[in-house]
Amino acid sequence: KVSVLCPQRGDKVRLVEMAHENARHSFTEKRRGEEQKAKTVETLRRALHLRNAPKRIECFDISNIQGNLAVGSMVVFDEGEPDKNRYRRFRIKTVEGADDFAMMYEVLTRRYTRALEEHDLPDLLMVDGGKGQLGVAVAVLQELGITEVDVIGLAKMRTERDPFAEEVDHSAERVFLPGRKNPVVLLPNSTALFLLQRLRDEAHRFAITYHRQLRAKEQLGSPLDTIPGVGPSRRKALLRHFGSLTRVRGATREELVRVAGITQATAAAIRRWSEQGATPAAEVAETTVTAG
Repeated sequence: KVSVLCPQRGDKVRLVEMAHENARHSFTEKRRGEEQKAKTVETLRRALHLRNAPKRIECFDISNIQGNLAVGSMVVFDEGEPDKNRYRRFRIKTVEGADDFAMMYEVLTRRYTRALEEHDLPDLLMVDGGKGQLGVAVAVLQELGITEVDVIGLAKMRTERDPFAEEVDHSAERVFLPGRKNPVVLLPNSTALFLLQRLRDEAHRFAITYHRQLRAKEQLGSPLDTIPGVGPSRRKALLRHFGSLTRVRGATREELVRVAGITQATAAAIRRWSEQGATPAAEVAETTVTAG
C-alpha cells in the first residue's frame, strides 16, 4: 500500500513549498544553461562561417621534446562540455625528429581513417596552431575524401615587444580558416572564444600528461627489460631474490631457476645477456631492492 500525504498547514506545508521552489529554480537554471550553450555554438558558426553548428568538436595537440617520446592528443567537447570517454592519445610511430607538422599528419590520418570506418565524424575539427597545422588538417581531410567536417586552427596570442614602450602588448588569439588569408579575431572574453580556449588548453593538458607518463616509465626502466621473457613480474622477482643487478648478472643458471617464475629457457636468456656484458648506463642504473 502507498500513502500520499498532502499537508494543508504548518511546517510540512512550508517544506513542500520550499521543495517546489527549489525544483523550479533548478529547472530554470538548467534550461538557461542549455540555451547559453546553443547560443555559443550558433555564435561560433556565424563568426567562423561554418557549414555546421559545431555541437561536437575534436581538438588535437602534439607534445614532444626535440622529437623525443612524441605523442598526440585528441579531446572532444559535446555541446560545450568535455566528453572524456571519447578522448584519445597517440604515440607517434612514423616520424623521427622534431617535425610537428608530420606528427600532426600521422595523428589526424590515424584518427580519421578509423572515424570513416566507424562512421564517427565530428562537426568541427580544430588543431592547436596556425596556418601550418591548419594546412596539414585540410590535406588529411582531402586525402580521405572527408568533405562534411569543418576545420579551424587556433593560434596562441603573440607577445609584441617594443623596447621603447612602457608596457608589453599581447596580440589577440587568432582563428585561421581554410582559404582565408587573414585570421578571424573573436571578441575578447566572449563565450565562443572561451569555448575554443578551453578545448585548446584541455588538449594541451592531455598531451603533456601522456608525455610525462612515458618519460617517467622510460626513466624507471631496467636493463633486465631488454631480456626476452623477462617482464615486470619476473624482473621484480629477480631483484628481490638476488638483491641487486650485479648479483643477477653473476648468478648461475641453477641459481636463476630457483627464482619463482624463472624457467630454464628464461634462465638461459639471462645468462646470455650477462655474458654479453652490460653497458655503462646499466651499471649506473643498478638498483637494489629489499624483500617485502
